[in-house]
Amino acid sequence: MDRLELGAALPLPVPMGYRVRAYRQEDWDCCVELMLATPDPAYDTGPWDRELCLSSLAFSADEHGDYPGGRGQLIFQDEELASIALASATGYLNQVYTLASHQRRGLASAAVTRVFAALHRQGVERCFLMVYKGNEGAVRCYRRLGFVPAELPSFSED
Repeated sequence: MDRLELGAALPLPVPMGYRVRAYRQEDWDCCVELMLATPDPAYDTGPWDRELCLSSLAFSADEHGDYPGGRGQLIFQDEELASIALASATGYLNQVYTLASHQRRGLASAAVTRVFAALHRQGVERCFLMVYKGNEGAVRCYRRLGFVPAELPSFSED
């Protein structure tokens, strides 16, 4: 799915009782733990384990394992990490996870819209992601945030 014109999206409020802040490098392990606690429903090609989560985080982080300039947003309730949204420098929103006990409260939307703002400040005007179409809650969330299905390239057998 794609979202264009990131500067037109205003950051959504964080619900009462939660706080949001930008990713810091020391957050790496707590992000892995959150990912382990919220497996991707579409992933069925192997174990959902620490190595997979580490690879996924490294894929969209910079060379220092960071998401600078606000490309990573974390939402906490007290000291519990409840939701994350992390994007690459090119606008690939690779990690959006919310603990089941905190879902349907607008946490992912609040985090993602802050990532939009960070990407816009860095000159990126397109955010894109992959989502399992059977994950209806995520698809609804992304549509509300202005994402539309991406046009996939066609390939000929020539």
